[in-house]
Amino acid sequence: MIHEFGHFIMAKRSGIGVEEFGFGLPPRLWGKKIGGTIYSLNWLPFGGFVRLVGEDQDDKRKDAKNSFYTKSIWQRSRVVVAGVFMNFVVAVVVFYIVVFALGFKVNLPLIVDHKFAFVNQANEVLVADVGAGSPAKKAGIEAGSAIVAVNGEEISSIPQLQGVIRSHENQPVELVLENPVDNSKRTVEVTPVYNNEVKAPALGVELGEIVALKYTTFWQKLFAGFIHSYNTFDYSVTVFGKLIAYSFKEHTIAPVSENISGPVGIVQITSQAVSLGFVSVLQLVGLLSLNLAVLNILPIPALDGGRFAFIVFELVTRKRANATFEKWVHTVGFAFLIGLIVLITYNDVLKLFHH
Repeated sequence: MIHEFGHFIMAKRSGIGVEEFGFGLPPRLWGKKIGGTIYSLNWLPFGGFVRLVGEDQDDKRKDAKNSFYTKSIWQRSRVVVAGVFMNFVVAVVVFYIVVFALGFKVNLPLIVDHKFAFVNQANEVLVADVGAGSPAKKAGIEAGSAIVAVNGEEISSIPQLQGVIRSHENQPVELVLENPVDNSKRTVEVTPVYNNEVKAPALGVELGEIVALKYTTFWQKLFAGFIHSYNTFDYSVTVFGKLIAYSFKEHTIAPVSENISGPVGIVQITSQAVSLGFVSVLQLVGLLSLNLAVLNILPIPALDGGRFAFIVFELVTRKRANATFEKWVHTVGFAFLIGLIVLITYNDVLKLFHH
């Protein structure tokens, strides 16, 4: 809605007629005309749309004063990219609220090694799983907690933690645990015991790593929303690139398909975020808004980036693209996107039954 609101507002400011502002895709479920614009709810809950006067070159009203077609390249460009701009602004604002609420420290899963820009980063040890009947279980240590200190000594790696634990067989140690979701801390006491499987004193936990991003300077805090938006996007691209490379190497699409979600998957992820608290919901909102901004600006037919590409073509060549050709390109692109949504939704449903 925010994305489409960007198109709507910029079209109005540019004197372009807005025929319909729709949530979801047709067929229409409900609609009301106010001030020349139909505001509608549609049956397919995938995104939304703004329908402008003269948006298509074969529109009979394309030469009207309030037509998108008759406006300058600058005016049309503003309307096309306004949705992306709104998504980016929302991501920056939401991420700033998140970083501020977390005390300017945000934790991310360490999926691949990555250098985050304009921020201080440090690895932390994550409790990935807790064995039944283990010392950790008896001490109340839960999976998902980060171990940030042992006996007053800060912990930044798994080998460092293991070294301390193995030197304290049958001796109680004090652990400072941090919740990576809200950065709340608590202290527990646990006694390592000899474990026959690892042949060393242990707590009975499976360990992993997360990365902590810390905003400490004035400028880091001031631009935290922009910095976190950039790093989130950069990290996402890096991780997805690694997944694609791994898929090619292993000749299987499974790593990619398991990590892509459509509307059904997003509902499931949203449910998980709600269970973790309001800050987690905000993080998801920021991530989705950022993803929408990036996806829509790509030169994919039927998306904003595809329409902007035709405007750039016009700017360079000083002539408009053939109306029939442009319409055909966007129609094929739209059909492809709908097919992709159906395919990903089918995959989401299969994952639901699998889990």
